[in-house]
Amino acid sequence: MLTFSRFPLRRLLFGITLILVALLDPLGLASSTDDASSRWLNRLMASWYADDGQRQVVVVLIDDDYLKRHDASWPLPYSEQSKLFKRLLAYKPGAVFIDLLYSHDHSREVPGQPPRMESQVLANVFERYRQQGIPLVVANSGANRDTYRAVNTLPRLAQASTPGLVDWSGFGNQYPLAVASEIGPLETPAMALYRQYCRQHACAQLPADAQSAARLPAMTVQWGVHRSPLQAQVSDLGDCNVPGLLDQLLQAVFWKLGNSAQSNCAYSLTLSAQDLEVTAPEDQALIRKLLQGKLVLVGARIAGTGDVTLSPLHGKLPGVYLHAMALDNLIDWGLDYYRATPSLADLGLPANWAVDVLDIVELLLLGVIAYLKGALDAPLLTPSMGDRQLRVQLKPLTAWAMVLAMLTGLSAFLWFNDFTPANVLGLLLLSLTLFSARLQALSENKHQSRLDFSPQGPHR
Repeated sequence: MLTFSRFPLRRLLFGITLILVALLDPLGLASSTDDASSRWLNRLMASWYADDGQRQVVVVLIDDDYLKRHDASWPLPYSEQSKLFKRLLAYKPGAVFIDLLYSHDHSREVPGQPPRMESQVLANVFERYRQQGIPLVVANSGANRDTYRAVNTLPRLAQASTPGLVDWSGFGNQYPLAVASEIGPLETPAMALYRQYCRQHACAQLPADAQSAARLPAMTVQWGVHRSPLQAQVSDLGDCNVPGLLDQLLQAVFWKLGNSAQSNCAYSLTLSAQDLEVTAPEDQALIRKLLQGKLVLVGARIAGTGDVTLSPLHGKLPGVYLHAMALDNLIDWGLDYYRATPSLADLGLPANWAVDVLDIVELLLLGVIAYLKGALDAPLLTPSMGDRQLRVQLKPLTAWAMVLAMLTGLSAFLWFNDFTPANVLGLLLLSLTLFSARLQALSENKHQSRLDFSPQGPHR
């Protein structure tokens, strides 16, 4: 049995402080280490990320080179967009998401033609997708155009497409499947395209509609790191860098030393909009092989635009890649995607009980760490002849090994049950802080013992 002195008042106050920090999260310290733990584990598991989704998802980027080639400005004129989407339609994709907001009609006035003609031509192209049975999802803000200063997809374009919600709040770093917007519940692009994927492939049961999808927990998007093997057929990969596992782990911990451990090539198979313009028969056959029947997401990588997302393995990427990676997660795992652990309110307790269940588990771990520290700080008692109790002094390395084993076990349990990890880094750093004095004392004692028994030691 472990024996130690009673907790003094200062230790009780220390424990209360830890509880308040964990629950109230002042200055966002706990949230920061929580996010860092999630990124760290994503880096750890990225090398083993499945490629089922990667074989189905293709990103097409409109970039600055494309604008220069066509002597165009941004936003890309509707006439140029019409040509682009007609070329894409010719390759028979399975479904298309356009990550462009058509909130204002910027058709150019053409002499001798009625105004707004360009947007109508684009709407006609969208209509051809529907006539050929190719689902077309267009980015939507979810705002009601009739409200003050609200914007949304132009009606003539919305009528020939399905909305994909790209603007939401209140989910932190999570990716929702659907959200109750001002114009009703709308599915996000990943969920809308996943429905189309499931029409051609065997999938587990899907939510009946957007309202049902909105009740499902949001996704914690996991990123893959190894680029598609097909990427080399359409682009030069000489500058691509895929760091090794050790480099990624070191970068996750020592992130201030730079971003050398980030991959500079996206995980999803990526084509430039210029690739759709090839004219050689063999090149067209290659593009057709890459696009036909695939889930295609069209986005932009234009200097000066703010549509970017942050990947823990790639740094800043065009925002369309977040939707592509969320779709990739759904194809790989279905509705068993990774998510945050539920809060007490989710388990039926009052709605203002927003404390996460994992926070409670972490508090219990903090209690165990405090208990072990108390056992280390307690003076060793020499048993008397009449004392039949066995008293054992806990060693610092043993105590820290117990903490590591508990953290590893908890993280493995959460990971294999599709939940985001515990605050591994925060708890690990705290345990090191609490045990550092005893670990240092243990090291000094061993060093002194070697000096005492050395040939030049004091015993001579």
